[in-house]
Amino acid sequence: MRRALFLLTTAHALDWVNPKYWQLQASTAKLVSACIGRGSTVLEVDAVDGAKNLYYLPMGCTITQWLNPQEAAKDIGPTKMAASKNGQGLETVNARDNGRKAPRLQPESFDACLMFGALARAAPRGPDAVFETCDAALRALKPDGRLVFVERTDDAELLLATALDDSDLVADCESSREHGAIIGVVTRGLDPAKKRKKSKK
Repeated sequence: MRRALFLLTTAHALDWVNPKYWQLQASTAKLVSACIGRGSTVLEVDAVDGAKNLYYLPMGCTITQWLNPQEAAKDIGPTKMAASKNGQGLETVNARDNGRKAPRLQPESFDACLMFGALARAAPRGPDAVFETCDAALRALKPDGRLVFVERTDDAELLLATALDDSDLVADCESSREHGAIIGVVTRGLDPAKKRKKSKK
């Protein structure tokens, strides 16, 4: 077990000297800046990187970080300080059922979502957990809201298919494989029940 943890820690440390890592950061920053404007309300799904992803976002954003129990137990003071320096607001919500269920989120309340590695972290709990993680994020988005995703695992395409193919809330999805990851954006469509109401008018 100690050896496995050492190898995992070493792999993350080596990210910092890997050119592909920095190229992916640049591609991610470009995608986020193209999709998320100043003053947006943003949900960061299963946030595990502290303040790191706040720096992709423009000033004036209000960010809600969805935290698992391990992250919720940490001191978020440094993250709040970073948000303040960036001219951003920061709130947190905690996952339920010891991290197995999404937080209670107000439907259609966010302009955008960041989902960086969240599907890979949900995958050990099974396909239903992958779908439910993405579904919770999509339901929290306003219609035409954008979900920006980055998945670095070898089975990223399968994870995205599991998360998106059966969803009624996906209006459009654009993705590309770059620097060892799949990155892209999902546009949230209208809720099917609201579509039916509109069609009856």
